[in-house]
Amino acid sequence: MWFMNKKTLSAEQATALNEQAWAAFREQDLDTAQECFQILAKACPADARWMNGVGAVSLARDDRADAHRHFQMAADRDYPGSHYNLGIMAYQDGNHDVARRHFHRAAEHDYPGSHYNLGSMAFQEGDHDTARQYFQKAAEYDCPRSHFYLGSMAYQDGDHDAAVEHLNNAVRHDHPEALNLLGDVHLHAERYPQAEQAYRRAAELGNVDGYNNLGLLYLQLEDYQQAKQALLQALQSDHVYAQHNLAVAYHRLGELEAAERWYLISFSLHGNLQSLENLGHVYGESGREVEGQALVTASDKLYEDQPLNDYEQALIDRLLA
Repeated sequence: MWFMNKKTLSAEQATALNEQAWAAFREQDLDTAQECFQILAKACPADARWMNGVGAVSLARDDRADAHRHFQMAADRDYPGSHYNLGIMAYQDGNHDVARRHFHRAAEHDYPGSHYNLGSMAFQEGDHDTARQYFQKAAEYDCPRSHFYLGSMAYQDGDHDAAVEHLNNAVRHDHPEALNLLGDVHLHAERYPQAEQAYRRAAELGNVDGYNNLGLLYLQLEDYQQAKQALLQALQSDHVYAQHNLAVAYHRLGELEAAERWYLISFSLHGNLQSLENLGHVYGESGREVEGQALVTASDKLYEDQPLNDYEQALIDRLLA
């Protein structure tokens, strides 16, 4: 370590040492990071950067008390990064007023992430106008999560052109939720190739909704073989609707045995009443009209929270046994 014997550092050397410490921190070499920050502390005791850095190391070591103490030391010198870190800790502890105060101080310095966090808090509290203002400020710094929220809010407001603009900015960063929502916007406008491209990219990024949405798109386009392949992929991600949607694909392909199996799995695992109704239709198409009609009737009764008769209850009990 080339600053080891230095008792005083120039401004350039102090900055270089701070950067060296953070490089070690990013590599999860906490001992080296701590050592660099301590050297900086000895040479520049009033420099808030070492206080913030030691706080970050302590937090990485799950010593929240020491982390808070050092972040507060730096925040007392109005160091924006420590205001941000204290805001995160306060939010995690459920103290939203304190979190908001620290995020405001960090935002006054345009600290990355602070505007987004203020927007997210306002959004969760239902203050969408304030949230939009903070997200727009964060979007000026190309924050992908803010682009996503702005796109989502525009979509909900019916401004699909603005939604596409914001979501396209988010997907430049491969934001999976933005890709799925962008696919929804294109699907609503019947721009099917663009919807397919967005859903597929989300799926490639490992998003659990990507393949399911792709499968639903193919179902809508009546391309049931492609729907089946996409939904088999969704099944591997344990998507909550994958079993039902896969059953629909098999059903429309006329593969009634496979459709019956997956409708039953969907109803058994998730209580999906649409799966139960569709299972009744499969029974009817397979020559089991009496049982099929009973299942359709039972699903209607369960939707309306009405009691089943003995035959319907026995039939469902047998299915779930």
